[in-house]
Amino acid sequence: MDGTLIKHSINFAEMRQRIYEVVDADPIGKDLEKDCVLAMPQRLTEEGQRKCHEVFVDIEQRAVDNMQLQDGGAELVQFLMESGLKTAVLTRNMEKNVAHMMELYKNEMSINDDDVTIFDPIVARNTKANPGDDEPLKSKPNPDGILHICKLWGCLPSDVIFVGDSANDDMSAANRAGCGGAVLLQPGGCQLDTDSGYAVGDTEAEIMERTPSLCVESLSDLKLCIESVLDEQEKNGIVQSEVSGEEVVTCTPLTAFQLLSRRLV
Repeated sequence: MDGTLIKHSINFAEMRQRIYEVVDADPIGKDLEKDCVLAMPQRLTEEGQRKCHEVFVDIEQRAVDNMQLQDGGAELVQFLMESGLKTAVLTRNMEKNVAHMMELYKNEMSINDDDVTIFDPIVARNTKANPGDDEPLKSKPNPDGILHICKLWGCLPSDVIFVGDSANDDMSAANRAGCGGAVLLQPGGCQLDTDSGYAVGDTEAEIMERTPSLCVESLSDLKLCIESVLDEQEKNGIVQSEVSGEEVVTCTPLTAFQLLSRRLV
């Protein structure tokens, strides 16, 4: 979400600094090796967890207050809806913040019907696979969120194109899940700081996990890519997906879209 559907607004450098300060001052945390800031709080004392929660609330609320739609976002989402492509959101943000983004999109697209859902499902940091589960789904780069979406859609991960702005988190999650395409969005060709603090490996397999199928500099570029695939679909004919009975692309003009069906995360 942040850095993809909306302009990058989470200050990860500040988040790492403030969370690690809490960790260093915590009786348990002071002996721990620095890791992902989203995972470390649950390993601290109750007081440490409370202080970390306050940090997250502060930084994320400021991000919500300053939230702006990504350039070309409304046009892309409108095009996807008109093309019958399913869309979902997988984010390390909180569900309430995704709801705020949804309202911004609906306002920009002049959608006044409360029953219209732009993204379904939404899988956030606090989303549980089942209501009775004790813990929420694991965050990216773990692929569980993607697999959960595929289960709800009744499709294979290979039927899904995943779009994100982080090679470490998004591309790794997409490739681990086995998505048909992993698209890295780098506005203006720049890679932004989305590092939550966990160690990144440098083996050949780990580097491949972080490698996208396609890089784009804007959501407008992504829209053009998808349009070209759909144009080729019309020229070459349509086959039925054995998984869902929905239409899939028979041609492969772009590696990232080898299995573009009617789903986009």
